[in-house]
Amino acid sequence: MKKRRFQKTIKRSLLVAGVLAWTALPAICARPLTKDEINLLLTAGASAPKIMTLVAERGVAFMMTPAIAKEFQKHGATPALIKEIQKISDQLYSGAPPPPPTLASPPPLARSALPAAAQAPSESEPSAAPEVGAATVKLARHSAPAAPPKEPPVKLTNPSPAEIQKIIQTFTAKEALFKAARSDYTYHQINLVETLDADGHVDGTWEQDWDILYDDNGRRIEKVTYAPVGDLKGVLLTEQDLYQMRHTQPFVVTTRELPEYNIRYLGHVPLDKLTVYVFRVEPKAIKKHHEYFDGVVYVDDHDLQIVKTEGRQVPQIRHGSYENLFPSFSTWRRQIDGKFWFPVFTEADDTLYFSGGPVHIKEIIRYTDYKQFRSTSKIKMIGVAGPNPNPQPPATAHPSSRKQGPR
Repeated sequence: MKKRRFQKTIKRSLLVAGVLAWTALPAICARPLTKDEINLLLTAGASAPKIMTLVAERGVAFMMTPAIAKEFQKHGATPALIKEIQKISDQLYSGAPPPPPTLASPPPLARSALPAAAQAPSESEPSAAPEVGAATVKLARHSAPAAPPKEPPVKLTNPSPAEIQKIIQTFTAKEALFKAARSDYTYHQINLVETLDADGHVDGTWEQDWDILYDDNGRRIEKVTYAPVGDLKGVLLTEQDLYQMRHTQPFVVTTRELPEYNIRYLGHVPLDKLTVYVFRVEPKAIKKHHEYFDGVVYVDDHDLQIVKTEGRQVPQIRHGSYENLFPSFSTWRRQIDGKFWFPVFTEADDTLYFSGGPVHIKEIIRYTDYKQFRSTSKIKMIGVAGPNPNPQPPATAHPSSRKQGPR
């Protein structure tokens, strides 16, 4: 996105007041803190005890890593604060239940033969995903469902180093097959982008709905079905933003890109109704005019397919007054036709730190109505290794840029 020229520089005193007012909002405080929100609190001069209290009350929406700890330290975090954030992060990623959602959220990860859009919640249950109308998406607040009875924790074993390498080779090979198979499907994509003010209130939106189809000659086309006039505040959507919505956020790394990445095993953990292997994925080197994924992927230990991704596109680009920044995003997948895991929901809720001041961006993307148009991809069995070596054979089962111009 391009930064609007008329936006004034946010001064430190106003930033401190805005951040403290934002943290006092009870409706917002129930949502886990993102990494960039903690950085914003540190930059604004919030005290360590205040941030500790917020972390304890709200939890965090990221896995703590040494790189993130170093980033917090650079922004003024104390060792005690970093230790507290690490403790909360470890609790969340060891299978402890996350805080109850207060904003529309994606469906839980579970094996299913139906796309997410086909499974409507009952009238007695609150919606677990954005309410999709005929021509818009609403971010609906709802109360959290009653917590299910606690079950004994599942004892999960870690694969050996050799098995880890085989798992990596398997899921990246399946990712390549999935990418090819998805091109044989039509689907509907609903895109919503919001800008938020210092108090966390929505002050601008951009919406578009697309049908991804084939024309009479079998060529893949995109048909815009809904496109009201947007009124985003402070930024303008660019063609590169649209490219990220179409291509970057649904995909991660395939066998072809594997040599360009370092992939490190982090653990074997429960995730919703699944148990997954967690891998850190980061580029080995940043080449000019190349885009990369930097984040975490969750691989189902049964199918050995990616079921969730969390991260951002890199590099962040700054050339003088031109800035191209990318938000962190999460993409959830679901089995379609009982085969590959297809993206069904993408969310980004991040603060982008332009030289002229931060901009809070929220994105929600829904992928619905998957229908197979043709079947040309040849699916073959791929070797599997690991503690759960009986996957189903595969068949048919991100981050947008922000550009700031001269002020």
